[in-house]
Amino acid sequence: MKCKTKMPATKHKKKRIPKLKFTTNRNIGWHVSYRDPKSGTPKKHRFGNLSRGEAAAEYETWLLQYLTGKVVPSKKKKSAPDPTSQSTNAKAKAIPGSLLLVASSLMRFDEQRTRNDGEPRRSGTISRQHLETRKHAIRLFLRFINERYGADSAATHVMVGDLTMHDVEAFNQHVAANGKSAKHVTKQMSVVKDIIQRAGRPEHSSQTLSWNWDSRDIVRGKAAKTRSLPTLEQLKRILIASESREQAIIWLGIGLGFGQADISAIHVGQIDKQGYDLRRGKTQIERYGETPPMVWNAITKYLKETSRSEGELLFITRRGQPLVHGNRCDAIRLWWDKLRIELDETNETLSGFYVLRHLGATEFGSRPGCSLADMRRWLGHTATSTIADVYMRPVAPEHRKLIEWVRQALLTGKANLRSTVKGKKRTAKKSVSAE
Repeated sequence: MKCKTKMPATKHKKKRIPKLKFTTNRNIGWHVSYRDPKSGTPKKHRFGNLSRGEAAAEYETWLLQYLTGKVVPSKKKKSAPDPTSQSTNAKAKAIPGSLLLVASSLMRFDEQRTRNDGEPRRSGTISRQHLETRKHAIRLFLRFINERYGADSAATHVMVGDLTMHDVEAFNQHVAANGKSAKHVTKQMSVVKDIIQRAGRPEHSSQTLSWNWDSRDIVRGKAAKTRSLPTLEQLKRILIASESREQAIIWLGIGLGFGQADISAIHVGQIDKQGYDLRRGKTQIERYGETPPMVWNAITKYLKETSRSEGELLFITRRGQPLVHGNRCDAIRLWWDKLRIELDETNETLSGFYVLRHLGATEFGSRPGCSLADMRRWLGHTATSTIADVYMRPVAPEHRKLIEWVRQALLTGKANLRSTVKGKKRTAKKSVSAE
């Protein structure tokens, strides 16, 4: 009789290789996230606001030390400072009309026209998040010019009027080659055009280009991915795995077409059993209509479990902050990402939370008698013929079962969550209702 011996547990030999990343949050710059080999604690090693080439060199040295555990001597390189910082101006004095001075002037103007959080949107103003996006685009362009001319201080002496078409086209190709979307590339190039236009002011020597901007060769980014609607089974599993608070958020996205920022700005009392009357923060277009029974039932159930006073924000974080606040703090997105992992879904198999708005728009636009004005009011922005072609048409056969289920749930206030797929770990109730 053979004796069975238990083999000793061995550690996994394959170590995950941390990737080099870049972020504008808290001026972190290039960094790498990893777990401490001994304690397993998540850590972040910062390389700072270097150029891409310098960051890659520092990363390779760090990675070799991380994988082998040996200290690798490296040549200390001077960090490439922020091209728009005051320290750069002190180190290499910028000449009047240079790219650096014009870009700094544009950034100061952008800060002056930035709205405060919660301030109503008005013409000519930008949000705080948009300001940070434009700042990042300006820094990216200035760093590109520095690397292209082979000097860290090139932006201090290169005049805007001396920019060639090849410089701008090369930057366009550089941004598009990084796998950015066509919309992102267009925004990057619009900032470059704003710098050139600002150089035409008298304090910048009234500089103009010697070539036609519109004659340049334009390189587009990647085509935007179409958001595929979730399947009926996926939607049921999402609702089953969610508490009453998250269920209310889900039905607000489907029934009223609210995105993360819209849901974050709702106050108690703005939605009742009869209807709602809100203004979308992004476009400031009126949004009103009848409240679907399922939406009201979900909100009522949530308020029974969570006491919220009249006029307070309907949803807040654990620390009392709005769900979406600051530049990139989005509690709904974080929750949705964790939920996808829990359900064994990926970004390819299940799109982001905003897909619920598209699901609701598909259901609303396919209702008999839905007009373009109704669609505009429901979406909260100007509905065009393109929008009408996307939503205001008969439902595709592959989505018909899903849309019919959503429509019945919204109108009756009850949703049958019985799973039709065997082998699920979670057991679903026959129906969920907040009555």
